[in-house]
Amino acid sequence: MINHLIWAAGLLEHLVLLGVIFKRKRAARFPWFTLLIIFYVVRSVGLVAALRLSGHPAPLFPSMIIDLTDVLLQCAVLAELSWNSLQPLGGIRRFTVPLLLLASGILIVLRLAPSVHWSLRTILVLMHFLLSVLMVEWAIVLAFLLRPFRLSWRSHVAAISFGFGVYSAALLAGGGYFTTGREMRDYVFFSFFRIVVYLLIVIFWSVSLWFSEPGSRA
Repeated sequence: MINHLIWAAGLLEHLVLLGVIFKRKRAARFPWFTLLIIFYVVRSVGLVAALRLSGHPAPLFPSMIIDLTDVLLQCAVLAELSWNSLQPLGGIRRFTVPLLLLASGILIVLRLAPSVHWSLRTILVLMHFLLSVLMVEWAIVLAFLLRPFRLSWRSHVAAISFGFGVYSAALLAGGGYFTTGREMRDYVFFSFFRIVVYLLIVIFWSVSLWFSEPGSRA
């Protein structure tokens, strides 16, 4: 029952977010973010429909393709957010900050991730780990760049970036907690904690994108 409620809440929130994006004409500025939310809606409905029709979860290969698509879209969203935010820099300097973040994120993952047999599944896990690290790093960097770039925390690019940053921090906190070997109830707690954080962030995105940015016309 709880799983059904969580699925319904997530689907409804994503649909509301898409409604806000298209109603307020935000898709032109954030096409990859819009595509990611559309992908989440299609994935959510498709996986449930496949489960109802076949009676069992999606096979391994289609699941990995879906996971790979998720990773690629999140990478595109991160690039989109950094490109929009760093526009005042211009020229080659616009690429400097993302490259430095990428290099530091890779070093962190290589330092913390255990040595495992390389496969598509392990690569996807490491990519999710890397994305979480990069999202947190980007949110922290953007927080320091708001004033120099004359951005507001209420700006749309900041709202989306901070949302991803908070959710990624929750993922990293939960993942780091599990490595200490806690009980199953701890795993359940962090699973629901992660879900609640994400649902709150989707609401935050919907509200933020509904209102015009400070200094812009409605």
